[in-house]
Amino acid sequence: MDMLCEISYYLWIIIPWIIQVLGRNGPVLPPKFLPVPRHITVHRGETAMLECTVENLGTKKVTWRKIPYITPITTGEQLFAQDNRFQAKHISWKQQWNLSIKNVQLHDAGAYECQVSVRGLMLRQNITLSVIDAILPRKAEIRISGTEFPEKGSSIKLFCNATGTPNPPDDIQWFKDGEKLFSDPYEKIYIKKHYARNAGVLTSSLEIKSSKLDDNGTYICRATSHSQDDLITKMKVNVLSAGSNYAKRGTLNHTSRPESVDPRDAARFLSSTAGLICTVLFLQVVLHVGVLS
Repeated sequence: MDMLCEISYYLWIIIPWIIQVLGRNGPVLPPKFLPVPRHITVHRGETAMLECTVENLGTKKVTWRKIPYITPITTGEQLFAQDNRFQAKHISWKQQWNLSIKNVQLHDAGAYECQVSVRGLMLRQNITLSVIDAILPRKAEIRISGTEFPEKGSSIKLFCNATGTPNPPDDIQWFKDGEKLFSDPYEKIYIKKHYARNAGVLTSSLEIKSSKLDDNGTYICRATSHSQDDLITKMKVNVLSAGSNYAKRGTLNHTSRPESVDPRDAARFLSSTAGLICTVLFLQVVLHVGVLS
């Protein structure tokens, strides 16, 4: 019985050591590609994401190239292509080394190869990219931004972006409290517009220089189009004068005011060492004054 206990004791010590040695010196599993979408289709101008998931990669690196070219596009996270639209996207928890292509063009279509070199052999996996010769229609929307709390005398600057489908809106109009605004140098009102037809966006800026309190109000941006409904958005503008209580540019408005003393704070001070010293000195001054009088 004692011998059996002794054998069990030594096995308890030796077995974990054997497992550790075998695990350290045992065979290393080779890299292996995991299933990913093998055919990707995007519209011209979109971003394409080609996936490459590799198991047991270890210290090896993933290389992307476009067939039939030999020069790599990326190796690991390093970019070799002379085109910043390409980028390696490493997602460690998914074991992915993906290839991202921004603003895809027709000439980007074709077969791409994900490679891993293992002991002189090359593991390869092909992904085919197809590009549709059309820009994906954008969702019609409108946004307004700008100076919400300008100081009196400063400029009010508002910006409006309108996106149409498939084309940008035909025009943008500005209103203040229901009244239409026009460029008027005499009134120091300036309206500018810019079309970006390739992006399907119409932008407009409204600037009112040397703002007055009368410029307070609700500003409306309306995008009009013959092929779709009007798009409308608005912003409330508050011109700040001296001593105004409005919050400035999204910050809290802190006004200085005398603060009342909490009796509990006074009691805590008097019970402290500093409070006792001050109290004794105060009493001495009072007694000294009383004696002199």
